Amino acid sequence: MNVQTIFFAQGRLRAIWRFLFSALAIVASVIAIQILLGIVLGLAGTKPTFFLANSLTAFLTLPVLLGLVAFFTRVFEERPFGSAGMAMSGRWKAELALGLAIGTMMTLAVAGLEWALGAARFSWSGEELKLLCLWGGGSFVVLTFAATNEEIIFRGYPFQRLVESIGAPGAILILSVLFGAIHLSNPNSTWVGAANTSLVGVPFSIAYLRTRMLWLPIGMHFAWNFVLGFVLGLPVSGITFPVTLLRAEDAGPTVLTGGAYGPEAGLLATGVIVLATGYLAVSRSIYVSDDTRALLVGPAKTPAPEEASAHLEKPGPARGEMTS
Repeated sequence: MNVQTIFFAQGRLRAIWRFLFSALAIVASVIAIQILLGIVLGLAGTKPTFFLANSLTAFLTLPVLLGLVAFFTRVFEERPFGSAGMAMSGRWKAELALGLAIGTMMTLAVAGLEWALGAARFSWSGEELKLLCLWGGGSFVVLTFAATNEEIIFRGYPFQRLVESIGAPGAILILSVLFGAIHLSNPNSTWVGAANTSLVGVPFSIAYLRTRMLWLPIGMHFAWNFVLGFVLGLPVSGITFPVTLLRAEDAGPTVLTGGAYGPEAGLLATGVIVLATGYLAVSRSIYVSDDTRALLVGPAKTPAPEEASAHLEKPGPARGEMTS
């Protein structure tokens, strides 16, 4: 083995190096955005809340991420931008809608269990309609950006190249652990919360691998955060929304509810996440569409990723066949 074979195989940069280069570029870009934002806010004499700071970061990060992904798919893969999981074709609307439904059901299941066990009480917040519309709309936009950003980072191009390099199980483990670890900097974070946040990375990863598009995990991610935070008034990874539709009162025990960090640090959420993972892994209504398959394994200037065909699910059931 010489230096060239360490970096290249079959005339292209090895997948592990494409993963490392893309991951480093994304991390450096996010850090740079946070530093520049901090400098600007400091010069303006503004000290934003954690919620506002995260919102501003999300708005600035998304266009940078999209630009980086477009660059990597063109330069390293010589494929269209959509091949990284963002193609607006085929079943993308159906996958997004299914993700929204699954994320909503997961959240309501956790809240329902807390209520049934007497661990949480919910009541109308009593906020004015105008204020609810303002914060509801704002939360919708912010969380759309945030969910899309995190899915691009943790289930997007870097994850896809790591799957190509070491296989899906190893890639899911590494990126899910990192997904949980970054949430340790959130308010009221706990090791249990980080572990559960890592765990929820598994169904998100499976959602991508079963469809080879990011729409299903983006929908799940957004719905979980929006319903949990704005609709139910529960903390989302330690962040409490200033204005919510319902007001939640945590009656404990913390081991079930997650306390100030929110349900993600509670055992009830653990059970729901495991059940959702099982559904996503076996449901025959979740599959790679023909359009996506053509995008991934169709003609390209460079060879298709070695693992692409191995991880593609079979096309959906024939017309009239039963689905789960």
